Amino acid sequence: MKNLILTTIGLLFILFSSFIAQANEIKVATWNIAWLGSHEYNQRTDADYKKLARYAKQLNADVIALQEVESEFWARKVFGNDYDYYFSTKDWVQRVGVAIKKSQHFTVEAKEYKALDVGKVRHGMDITLTKNGNTLHLLAVHLKSGCFTSPLDSRSVKAMPSTSVKEEKRKEACTKLSKQISPLEQWIDLHASQDAAYIVLGDFNRRFSQDIALKYPEDKGLWQALNDEGQEALWTPTATAESGCWGGYYKEYIDHIIFSPKAKENYVEASFEQLFFKPKYTKELSRNLSDHCPISVKVKL
Repeated sequence: MKNLILTTIGLLFILFSSFIAQANEIKVATWNIAWLGSHEYNQRTDADYKKLARYAKQLNADVIALQEVESEFWARKVFGNDYDYYFSTKDWVQRVGVAIKKSQHFTVEAKEYKALDVGKVRHGMDITLTKNGNTLHLLAVHLKSGCFTSPLDSRSVKAMPSTSVKEEKRKEACTKLSKQISPLEQWIDLHASQDAAYIVLGDFNRRFSQDIALKYPEDKGLWQALNDEGQEALWTPTATAESGCWGGYYKEYIDHIIFSPKAKENYVEASFEQLFFKPKYTKELSRNLSDHCPISVKVKL
C-alpha cells in the first residue's frame, strides 16, 4: 500500500511538473504576409483571406512578428480579434508589426525602433514581454531587400557595378543593408550589457547559410557582424536548416529567429517549425497567400 501511494504521488508530481512546464511555454513566430494592405499589388479575394486565416489558426502562435502588413485593420483580416496589435508608423504599406495573443496576459511595452531607417527603409518594433516575473525582449525587423549574399564591407559595396538599373538597385540594397548593421548591433549591445534574454526576428532578407558557407569575416557577412561573444553569442535554427517553403521553391531562409544566450536557455528543444502551404507553387498562389512561409519556435517564459 505504501509503495502504491508513493508511486501515485510520484506520477502526480510528474504530471504537475509537465503541466507547469507546458503552461509556461509560448510560441513565437515570424511571418511576412506579402503586401497585406491597400497597395495595388494586393489582389486577394475573400476566399484568399479565409485561406490565410486558416493557416494563421494552424500556426496558433502567441507572439507573431509581422512584415508587409499595413495596419491592425489588415492584420485582423487574417488573425482576428484574439490578438493585440502593435505597428510601426512609417508611412508605407509594408509596415512591421507584432501580434500578441490576449489570452496570454503579458505585460507589454512596445515602441518603434526608428534607428533601422537609414533612408527609405522600414522601422523595427521593440517589444518587451513580462509574465510571471520573467522578461523577454524582442526586436521585430524587416531589413532592406536585394542584397542576399553579397559582401557588405564598404570596399566591396563601392566596387559593385552600377551600369544597369538592376545593378544600381543591387548596389543600393547592399549599401542600405550594410548601414542597418550598426543600429542592429546597438540594440543587441544594449540588451547584452544588461544580461537580458532577447530575440531578434523577422525578415532579414539575408541568407545566413550563405554568409556561413562563404566564411565571411564580420565586416562582410551580416550573420558574422551580429554574432559575437559572451551575451552576443547568437544562435538561430535557420542558419543550418533548408527551407521547405512552397515545396522547396525557396530553399534558403531569409526569415530568422535569433536567440541570445539567455533566451537560448529557454528554447524548447526541437520546437522550430516551418508552416507549409499545401498547394503546389505558382506565382499567383504565392501572391494570394505569401511568398514567405511562417516559421516558429517555442520558448519558456
